Amino acid sequence: MKIGIITLSKGENYGGSLQNYAVMKVYENLGHEALTIFDSTRQGIRVEKEKESTLAKLRPSYIKAVFKVRTGTKYHIKNQRDRLIPSIIRAKKNASVIAEAKRGRTASFSHFWDNYIKHTDFNININSIPEKEIEDFDFFSVGSDQVWNPTYPSTSGIKFLNFVPKSKKLTFSPSFGLGELPEYVKESYSKWLQDFNLISVREERGAELIRDLCNKDAKVICDPTIALPLEYWKAIEVKPEFETDKPYILTYFLGNETNSYRRYIEKIAKEKDCRIINLLELREPQHYTAGPREFLYLVHHAEAVFTDSFHAAVFSILYKRDFVVFDRVEWGSSMGSRLKTLLSMFSLEHRTYENMKVSAFSPVDFSQTEAVIEREQKKAVDFIKHSIETNLQS
Repeated sequence: MKIGIITLSKGENYGGSLQNYAVMKVYENLGHEALTIFDSTRQGIRVEKEKESTLAKLRPSYIKAVFKVRTGTKYHIKNQRDRLIPSIIRAKKNASVIAEAKRGRTASFSHFWDNYIKHTDFNININSIPEKEIEDFDFFSVGSDQVWNPTYPSTSGIKFLNFVPKSKKLTFSPSFGLGELPEYVKESYSKWLQDFNLISVREERGAELIRDLCNKDAKVICDPTIALPLEYWKAIEVKPEFETDKPYILTYFLGNETNSYRRYIEKIAKEKDCRIINLLELREPQHYTAGPREFLYLVHHAEAVFTDSFHAAVFSILYKRDFVVFDRVEWGSSMGSRLKTLLSMFSLEHRTYENMKVSAFSPVDFSQTEAVIEREQKKAVDFIKHSIETNLQS
């Protein structure tokens, strides 16, 4: 069968790139041809929320939020310790170095997309559905990652496969990314979700949301990065060009790394006599350029990993590295439900900052990990097979 993958692709995000690779490989291992179709939608369902009146946009809270986002993006204000004036000075002083680091990061992710993700030579979006090319596919699969997160500008009916018949729709552990959905998406989401024969999701909370939206039962299966055997990840990881031979702790924060987080991490690093490698941090341009394959190596060989990233936690577990996870908030909503499901799956609920900060940092007990991974891999593969068979019979 020929399967078109609709997911979060081509972005400069480690988890997004690696889960895309995993979806492709899992389908290939089941004997299918799998190609990613890039969804270029940029004005999705979120535009409904953004249709605010001019008067509403004059609210001090709105102006403050816009200013914070724009200045943060322009001057690389990311963490609590980043102050506006020092950040402006640093950005201007190091403009050429920062620009080079950004180009290097873009090149690393483009290389991964071009060389490790099999993809079509056409795109799709809400304004352009290439019908002739679409007819060439037997099925379409949505997921994994936060493809159903309504705060993302790319989220639209495309991510719910509304451009093909019900019998061609598959899901591979998609995620809402949020614990609660805004009112303005519920009617559309309910209609789109009704048009699936079977639905899988990545988190328990996602299954609850679907039940509330359309009274359908969704199967909770693991993220595709877990469904793909570890040997596939070891085969593509690559050592970065920068120094990694000395013991190091790895941090990867997509959200705000607060001062209390930083003090905690530095304390553990000192106790373990390790230096700290911070990813996604333009203060360290040599690290900022690391691509998905380097990311795998860095997690694999770290003494410990500190992160608010779901996929950094996943690979810490797969590679059996000590780790601590932190909650992350985007658009004012907690995104911790996915980490809660992940930690619960492996009986590692205590590996959160809230728990670890009040007790001594301790090694992770991975004694049950292999059994859980085997169970979850089988559950994921069985669901995919069942979904394909169900659609063929419908």
